[in-house]
Amino acid sequence: MFKIPKKIEYALLALKYIAEHSSEECVNTKAISTNANIPHELTAKILQRLVKENIIVSQQGVRGGYVLNVSAEQLSVFQVIQAVDDEVMLTNCMFDGATVKDCERIENCCLKNPLNNIQSKINVLFSTTYLNEIIG
Repeated sequence: MFKIPKKIEYALLALKYIAEHSSEECVNTKAISTNANIPHELTAKILQRLVKENIIVSQQGVRGGYVLNVSAEQLSVFQVIQAVDDEVMLTNCMFDGATVKDCERIENCCLKNPLNNIQSKINVLFSTTYLNEIIG
């Protein structure tokens, strides 16, 4: 039922690689893509989003690449989700602005409130789980 989108999985893998290697030097897109086994083009797009959200910093030049802008101890999974995919929801009816097109039962669904409670607990878990816990 609940599955984390590939974009988020790839972003976490890329950040894990950066966190493990950027203390030595900047990490370039090719190294991240190859070592995290993520398609190169998608890696580049994800890294651009992470730069835009100030999670990582891009360094230009021959020895350029990426470094974390936020420590692994302070970067929550929820921040990563928001940076690359806005939100992860259990069902389509939970997104802001959801309509009957998203779910024909949206007007009188008996599951919406219980699922919203579960979603809130998942969001708390994502908000209190940090990159350093994932990279071990």
